[in-house]
Amino acid sequence: MGINNKYVFPFYKEKINLIKPPVALLGFSNNCFLEGDLYDLSLNNWNINSEWKLKQKYNTIICTRCSYFAKDPEDFIKRCYDNLIDDGLLYVDWGLGDHWRFPEFKVGWIKNNKQEYAYGNDNYLWSTIWNDDFLDNKECIVFEKEIIKRGYLSLNDAIIKEVPSILNTAFIENLFEVKYDFLTLVEPYLQLYIMVSGIKK
Repeated sequence: MGINNKYVFPFYKEKINLIKPPVALLGFSNNCFLEGDLYDLSLNNWNINSEWKLKQKYNTIICTRCSYFAKDPEDFIKRCYDNLIDDGLLYVDWGLGDHWRFPEFKVGWIKNNKQEYAYGNDNYLWSTIWNDDFLDNKECIVFEKEIIKRGYLSLNDAIIKEVPSILNTAFIENLFEVKYDFLTLVEPYLQLYIMVSGIKK
C-alpha cells in the first residue's frame, strides 16, 4: 500500500473535490489523507465483509484502496448507500494490477518463494467494478496494452480470468448519480485505479 502514494494521492485529491461533513473514511490509517471518522480495516474495528453499520449516517463516505476486499461488492455498495444521508457523497475506488508485476504474470504475490494468486478463495483480493465501455477510456487503453505484453489477450480476458466478483456499473448507477475517473500507473508497478464518485439518489 505505499509505494505508489506519490502518484495516487494527487489523483485522489484532484477527484475528491467536494466533501460535506461529517465524513467517514473507510480503509487504513496509513492511507488516510483527509479529515473524518476513520474506520480502520487493519485494526479489525471495521470489517468490509461483515454486516457493518457505521456509528452514524454521513454526508460523505470515502473508501480508497480497500473496496477490492469486498467478496460481495453489491452488498458493500448497498451498505455505503444505507450509511449516507439523502444526497450524500460517495467516493470509492477499485484497483487492478499491482500483482501483475511477477514473471509468470499471475495476479498474486511471492510468499515463501512461491507465486500465489491474490484473487481467489484463499486470499484477500476479491472484486472490481467493470463495464465494457471502460475499454474506450485512454487510461484503460494504456493499461490493456501493458497487460497484453504480459500474456493476456485483453483487459476483459484478465478480469474474467482473475477476479472472482465483478460489480456491474448498472448496480451502482441505480443507487447513485455517478462518474468514473481512471489512473494507470506503469512504474514502478503496473496498476489501474477506477474511481467512482457518486451522489445518493
